[in-house]
Amino acid sequence: MNLPFRSILNSRLPQAKKASSTLRDATLAMLFPIECRVCGAMIESLRDGAACADCWLMVEQRIERIRNEKCLCAKCGMPLPPQSNNLDERSCGRCDELAFSFARACGVYEGALRESVLRLKSHPHIPARLRELLKAAVAGLHEKQQSDSIIPVPLHKDRLAERTFNQAEIIANELAKLTGLPVDTASLIRAEHTEKHRAGMGARERARSLEKAFKVRAPRLIENKIVLLVDDVMTTGSTANEIAQTLLNGGARAVNVLTLARAASEILL
Repeated sequence: MNLPFRSILNSRLPQAKKASSTLRDATLAMLFPIECRVCGAMIESLRDGAACADCWLMVEQRIERIRNEKCLCAKCGMPLPPQSNNLDERSCGRCDELAFSFARACGVYEGALRESVLRLKSHPHIPARLRELLKAAVAGLHEKQQSDSIIPVPLHKDRLAERTFNQAEIIANELAKLTGLPVDTASLIRAEHTEKHRAGMGARERARSLEKAFKVRAPRLIENKIVLLVDDVMTTGSTANEIAQTLLNGGARAVNVLTLARAASEILL
């Protein structure tokens, strides 16, 4: 193949892929129509997963507004109400004693992001739209502190047998592709089959239910390392705190946290 022809072919490959993707999406919408789990409209692209493009646009606009107005707790990433001054570092006042160093999420647990998290519990797949948010979130986290490895929040063996997969591990594997960091599923186990957290449980009640629930079984893998702990949702931070303390006691130097979503129903944004 001569060089000019190869150059022309390579330049047209992205266009061909885009045309193929458009045709695939059109066929999907026509033969297998799927309703958006947020608004009920038809989903026109596989990349959108459980929600339509318009509902994803609302998520992206919310994320952009929070970023521009600096409406995040500097440590735990809790969305905060906007304020008149333009401080770079703000605090929610609730996370000072939590054991992890930093926590961030792709966005607020609502709308398209909420439905994507719920779907992930039964369908072990990260759609392209969610993958893009993960990439942006981990990039922002690494600006603060580069991690050495990724540890997904483990499920107890009994719950894993019921579900057949761990959604946190699916997220961790996706992050490994994006960052090149190794996924560590050997260091940490869930030793106690704790009660599933219910909506409305307070931080103190959640924390009590998690005492001694996790155990480090391979301390040499985390010794003096900065660990990125990964889960689907952060609510009060109790799970992240308990695991972070367990990892620090086991020899880790620091623990950062990244989740798909952050529950923040009590805030006004």
